[in-house]
Amino acid sequence: MENNAKEHLQRLAAGQVWKLEHGYLHIVDSGKRHIYYKTLKTPNQQTAITRMIGIEALLNYLRQSEAVLVA
Repeated sequence: MENNAKEHLQRLAAGQVWKLEHGYLHIVDSGKRHIYYKTLKTPNQQTAITRMIGIEALLNYLRQSEAVLVA
């Protein structure tokens, strides 16, 4: 189980930008069990509300929405 958690943390790192169908998702920071992220309309957008979600929930969301890692 611990190896699985480490693998998730390596895949989701602060600073990553994921392209979704209707915009972008920018990962701001990651903790042990939660990820802080922003949803953006354009990749250059400066202001957005920072939100928090569980790592597993975010991974499921990215998989279901067929997100692509941009940066």
